[in-house]
Amino acid sequence: MTAKSHIQDTINRISSTPGSFELISSPTNWPISHNTAQKGSISNIHIAILDSSFNPPTIAHQAIAFSSFPSTSNTNTIQDDIDITSSSYSSSNEPIPYTCRLLLFSARNVEKQLRSKDTTVLQRLEMMSILSNSKFKDNNNNNDNIAIGLINEPTFVGKSSIIRNYLKNSLKEISNLNLNLSFLVGTDTLIRFFDPKFYPKNQMEIKLNEYFESGSYLISAKRGSDETNRAIEEEVLNRDGIKQWVNKGNLRLLGTGNEGWEEISSTKVREAVLKQNWDEVDKLVGKEMRDYIRKEGLYTS
Repeated sequence: MTAKSHIQDTINRISSTPGSFELISSPTNWPISHNTAQKGSISNIHIAILDSSFNPPTIAHQAIAFSSFPSTSNTNTIQDDIDITSSSYSSSNEPIPYTCRLLLFSARNVEKQLRSKDTTVLQRLEMMSILSNSKFKDNNNNNDNIAIGLINEPTFVGKSSIIRNYLKNSLKEISNLNLNLSFLVGTDTLIRFFDPKFYPKNQMEIKLNEYFESGSYLISAKRGSDETNRAIEEEVLNRDGIKQWVNKGNLRLLGTGNEGWEEISSTKVREAVLKQNWDEVDKLVGKEMRDYIRKEGLYTS
């Protein structure tokens, strides 16, 4: 059996099994690395999870995937009326920096379904592999400890629970495992995360408590560079039922709004491919991703 056929079998199995999760590729012993903090018998693991459609991955995905865990002060620069020094926030609960990373593709999405003309799941996983092997570096030392996973669960609360259970079972030999998951999202996903229609009736508050109190974080990358985008973020973060999680440090913003990724999107890449503007595609995704898109004949119609 070839590697591609093996991956396709995994795709078929995960896609037909709600609640399932599997690693497609990962370094040896992932998520454990030599940088994993050890405190006696306690192992501290903090995974940065970029869950996206990767259609295709861009240099914005790349920058966000390899970003550092943001401080609470980054969020507080938007929220003038939120007191990060309040009793609801404790620096003693601050998680360690990311120890590893996970690129995650969802076989089920709360709003989007793959169509026959879309890029296949296999193609997206191959593009995720290109992204995971990119040479992008920041001041982190954990950019090589990155895995690719496939999950069949539409909600972030569900994804958090499934991944936690998977890791607890695979890391049974570790006592007192301290596991933090940080899901890296965009503004659109931030808005959906706090939309009651994506939860069972009258269950959103319960599900949010379940998610955040388990040690999961939501990191929203700032999109757009104008005041309208900042106003959208501020409105969401100041809503009743959301503000408390900003205060506690469980919901944070990533970036300043001037990183350069704000105006980059997969839509712009697809439009540039249609126009055969390969120089523009190169700027948006990088040479290796551009070459893959051309080889596979993606986004041509």
